[in-house]
Parts: sequence; C-alpha cells; structure tokens
Amino acid sequence: MGKLIKEMTHPEIKELLSDKTVVVLPIGGGSKEHGAHLPLGTDYFVTDWIAERVTERCEVLTLPTLPYAYFPAFIEWEGSVSVAPDHFTDYVADILKSYMNYGVRKFLIIDGGVSTHPPLVTMSRELMNRYGLYVAVSNISTLAADVEKEVCQQKRGGHGDESETSTMLVIRPDLVRMDLTCEEYSEAFPGTVIGGIRRVDMMTSMSTPNGTNGNSTLATKEKGEAILGAMVDNLCAFLDEFIRFEVR
Repeated sequence: MGKLIKEMTHPEIKELLSDKTVVVLPIGGGSKEHGAHLPLGTDYFVTDWIAERVTERCEVLTLPTLPYAYFPAFIEWEGSVSVAPDHFTDYVADILKSYMNYGVRKFLIIDGGVSTHPPLVTMSRELMNRYGLYVAVSNISTLAADVEKEVCQQKRGGHGDESETSTMLVIRPDLVRMDLTCEEYSEAFPGTVIGGIRRVDMMTSMSTPNGTNGNSTLATKEKGEAILGAMVDNLCAFLDEFIRFEVR
C-alpha cells in the first residue's frame, strides 16, 4: 500500500507530498558489534525488514534505512561506529526538514536502537516546538515486549540475545552462527536497580566477554517470527491512527 522512496521517480513522489503524508525514516546501525554469532549489521537488517513490511501494509512513504547513529556503548569494539549525539540528531533533523520543505508535517522514525531513543525523542520535541512537525519515534525496548516476555526463556537480555538472534534467524539465517551463541549478562551498577526496578540511570559500556547481554543459545526462528510480527502489527496500529490524524 505504501511506497519505498528509493524506488520512486521525482514526478511520482511529487504528487504524493502534502501535510497529509506520513514519511517513515528507519534507523538501524549497520556497523555495530553483536557478539561472535551475529553480524555487525544486525540492527540494520532488522529495522530495514520491519520498515519494508510496514510499508507494504500502510499508506506511507518510506526513506532508505539510516545505518549510522549514536551507539556509545560499543566504541571499544572493533568495527563499531558511533556518531556524536548532536551530530546524529542534527543529521536526522535535516532529513526530516527536507521533507518539511515539501509540505510534509507527519513523520515516523522506526528506531532500531536503544541509546538512540532519548536523543531522538528530544529532537522530536524540538521539531514540534520550532516547526510544528509531528515526529513519532518507536521504542525498540517495548515495541514487542509483551510477546518477547511470552516466547523468550532467558532471565534477561538486551543485546545479541535470545530475542535479537531469533529475529535474525528469520531475516538472514545464513549470517547467524548458532555454534557461537552464548549465555552472558551485563551487570547493572550497584544500587541502580532495586527490587527489579531501575531507580537510577547510569550509562556503562558493553563489557561482557562476547559483547552480548542475554542467552542467545535459546533463539529459534519461531520466536523470531512472533516477535517481528508483533513489532509490525504494533507499528501499523499506530500508523492507522497517525495517517488519519489531521495536523493543525
């Protein structure tokens, strides 16, 4: 139902741009460590896959997936790329403002990162205050949290884990090394988590031996299908409302 902008010509897209249009920008790291068993492009593959399925179902115009973003926890891991937060949000804002110049006022960022989320939310508020743009930002930590809780068995996770490995078994199983999966967990700084609830935020770097957090040995394709399906369904449920929403 929607269209991928990279496949369109200028005359084709020109006719579709207005304040009723929803433009989608997927962001997923294309060069970020994911342990010994997953490729550095895991976030990119997953976010790009989700964006294409959302575009098939919803009347949106979807930009190419942005592969570089703010990932400070991984800068000591060879091959990983992190863009400074202000450079990152300025770059994203410039992309969105390009379409603002064509009359677009509604945007959805499909955010495939965790550290990227706070600066993107701040940026969205600034774009609303300065330009009247409506910029929605998805939250990868909660987008399919209920389904992850139902199908995953690991005691906790967050990076290169059971959930993420399962999604890659759906999307690019040829790039998954199940023989190199492992169980390891990042420990929270003492006192930041009390009674299972995070009371204080304190940022740390990825410091486990293999650069993962969770139990990737438990990953299966079936779990990945359930998780990805929930992510797409939840994004489409939002877009059903957002597309109908009339900007003021």
